[in-house]
Amino acid sequence: MPTDAQLRGLYRLSYRLTYLMLQPIHLVCIDNRTGNLYILAGNTENIEIQITSNGEVF
Repeated sequence: MPTDAQLRGLYRLSYRLTYLMLQPIHLVCIDNRTGNLYILAGNTENIEIQITSNGEVF
């Protein structure tokens, strides 16, 4: 289950990716090994983003 900080980060990034950058989001999942939220986006699936449990974005 994602943390509140991860969900807030996901909302902000989803808005930026879809409405401002016009990029599709292909996958959103939690990495069971690290607990990070993983996002795969972009027209050619070339944007990879991770959000840590405290909301930090990589």
